[in-house]
Amino acid sequence: MLLVQAGATGVRQKPATSALATCAATFRVGFVADVAGIDSRADAAGWRGVRDGLRGLTCTHADVAVPRRPSDYRQLLQAYAGYDLVIAGSFLLTDAVVDVARTNPGTRFVLVDPMAAPMAQPNLAVLVFRDDQAAYLAGALAGMVTKTGVIAGVYGPFGAADQRNRAGFEHGAAYVRPGVRVLGAYQPAADGLPYANPGWGAAQARAFVRQGADVIFGIGGSTGKGALRGAAQAGSPCIGPDDSSADPAVSACLLASTIKHPDRGVALIVADAAAGHWAGGIRSVGLSEGALELAPVQHEVSPGQLEDLQTIGGRLSAGTLQTGA
Repeated sequence: MLLVQAGATGVRQKPATSALATCAATFRVGFVADVAGIDSRADAAGWRGVRDGLRGLTCTHADVAVPRRPSDYRQLLQAYAGYDLVIAGSFLLTDAVVDVARTNPGTRFVLVDPMAAPMAQPNLAVLVFRDDQAAYLAGALAGMVTKTGVIAGVYGPFGAADQRNRAGFEHGAAYVRPGVRVLGAYQPAADGLPYANPGWGAAQARAFVRQGADVIFGIGGSTGKGALRGAAQAGSPCIGPDDSSADPAVSACLLASTIKHPDRGVALIVADAAAGHWAGGIRSVGLSEGALELAPVQHEVSPGQLEDLQTIGGRLSAGTLQTGA
């Protein structure tokens, strides 16, 4: 059922509520998407995580709000103040949720997968993903398949996630092939298009191929996707994020995709909050929680390499192997 909240320009969707008639109190969750709404993969996954986290629990209720424009973010988050948990489903809501959490200290908020973690607040949990673990597996695969002994990574503009991705990729490659040469470049911060310069990414990937790199790892918004297109144009295998295969220009070069599962991370934090286990600050999830994986293209990767990757993933998950990030 669709309801338009009085005085708001965003749309709030209200799903069924569990067992309200028998409940002395109901655990209420509000989820605010970005302007792409739950048609976007990230927001859809986050909203699915809310429902998964509440599954099997009685006396719970969850709403989702889809803003029509970015200026609605604060208003819709504020509308849920007083709920038991309010979730900002996208990094695009970072500033808004920080402000609303600060002015509503009695409400617990969650920010999902920001580009950079904001300053700590006791009523704000920041859900971050161990990108470095997926990047480590990507580097391990690149180190296994390279024929020239040279591989390369193209990253966003030196943000925390970019640094984690680079460290993981380089350490993973060195783990399986000591002495491998790993080239790398961050997007120049001065170009004014952070994470949104596919032209630069493609040119950088082609430059690395000219330097001998025969596997390209591209990560970091459309900048990273541009690097994958550049690798494809140069005839070099590539590794990228989970939506890379949807690009026909990239799918031909794709060895594997790093896959993030926001729904699993959100489900964990929702279930914990519903059970009374709440803590603000950074909440990291990765391989051990099933929130990340590397999905190789099966026909491009040998059974032996797949087995080795599974072993490495197990060691990362168990904490017996570190990414260097």
